[in-house]
Amino acid sequence: MTPMNAGRIMKTALFMVVQTAVILLCSALSGQTAGKTLPLETFIRLAAERNTAFEEILIDELPLQYTGTLALPADDLILSVKGQYMLMLEDGKSGPEYGFGLDKLFPATATRLSASYSADQNFGSANSESTFRFAIVQPIAENAFGKANHLIEKLSGIENDVARHQIAEAYEDYLASLITLYYDWYASRENLATATAAYKDAKKQLDNIRERAKNSIALPIDVNKIKVQTVSRKEQMVSLNNDYEAKTNLVMEAIRASENERPEPETPKKPRRYKPDDFNRELDAFLLAGRTTRILDLLEDKAGTEVAQAADRLLPSVNLTAGYEVTGENRFFSDPEQGFFAGITLEWPLPQRQETARHEISRINRRRVSLSGTNTQRALETSLKNLSRSIENQYRLIELAEEKISISGAIVRDEKKNYSLGKTDLNDLIDEVNRLEGNRFNLISREIELRKLIVEWKRLSDTLVRTRDIMPEHFPATIREDIGKEEH
Repeated sequence: MTPMNAGRIMKTALFMVVQTAVILLCSALSGQTAGKTLPLETFIRLAAERNTAFEEILIDELPLQYTGTLALPADDLILSVKGQYMLMLEDGKSGPEYGFGLDKLFPATATRLSASYSADQNFGSANSESTFRFAIVQPIAENAFGKANHLIEKLSGIENDVARHQIAEAYEDYLASLITLYYDWYASRENLATATAAYKDAKKQLDNIRERAKNSIALPIDVNKIKVQTVSRKEQMVSLNNDYEAKTNLVMEAIRASENERPEPETPKKPRRYKPDDFNRELDAFLLAGRTTRILDLLEDKAGTEVAQAADRLLPSVNLTAGYEVTGENRFFSDPEQGFFAGITLEWPLPQRQETARHEISRINRRRVSLSGTNTQRALETSLKNLSRSIENQYRLIELAEEKISISGAIVRDEKKNYSLGKTDLNDLIDEVNRLEGNRFNLISREIELRKLIVEWKRLSDTLVRTRDIMPEHFPATIREDIGKEEH
């Protein structure tokens, strides 16, 4: 593939990427510094443009256009030429022998046409002979009128369809991993921001408690307690900063960014609230015509075709032959003898134990594929139902987490006031501050988990990527033409 073709493949993939971002409703412009923030949609677009992983997935589709040709018997016109010179040791007679032949197979009907011409020129004798022969051979039992070739063609088509769906699956999996990486990156940034705010609050509280200690309002042990809390908050902040930098490096690697392009994540919009009817509607569509369902149907069809192939091979090889032959003296057929011929040939190996065994194995395999497909579909249906339940549950957990933050915030405000008035112990205040911080981290975790669950739902239900948006047969005509050209 030329670099131009690869670039065009990537540009075409961007259409799907943009559509995916719209479907997920996961990116929107925020008020952060322009030029530094990286929205999810832009992140995926840059990954598609710069990262060759997408191209590596898509390029697997290109050889599929040739597999059908390789699967069928060659239909080339075969030219054969024979030439030799004979010297007889007993009588010293000598002369050349030569011949020409053309052979053509028509896979659609398994018909074979052949024409040949041969001449035996014996210079030591007045006799020389030439022969022309034209024949048609047609199978009527095994591979009758091209039946086996039709099965091969059908099998190749099924395998290509399965491969195309699997390419879409691989594309979808990689896209989901990128989206998940972005959410993890955003979560690490939010966790760092929360830890930084907590550290600043702890430092402010430490300054306050030191001032109180100077005025003999607070005890030295109280100062040490806040010092420990401040150091712990700083330790947490350092650890989360390291995690954020590591995630940033992964994002930069995905978009092949340089150090001076070091971006920051943008706050995604909250995903739309799924309703039970939404889940049921998408689940029904998946079970009816989802990509995974189509793959399972194709695999079952493939197994049935293999049974038909094995059954065809049980038939004897029976060929009808008809043709015309002319023989004469010299190379121009002097005193010719000519006529038409017709006949039949039969080859039937008995008792065909191996072919019978292959046929039985193919029948067993068809049953196994059918059972596997049914079990796989039921398992996916159960997984999707459980996933929809988890998404609904996550909505409720987020609401509870927000409520806990609101309550904890009110408690901390009251505890700080009470502690300043000497109405409560410092340990109680520290416990409530830690509880508020934990609730904030919990909310971030819940929100990110919800987004990941929705991405997983779309991945499993085959709605994250549509096959037709990334397959070359749906590329613009100019791109299809360039893909079809050989590199010289």
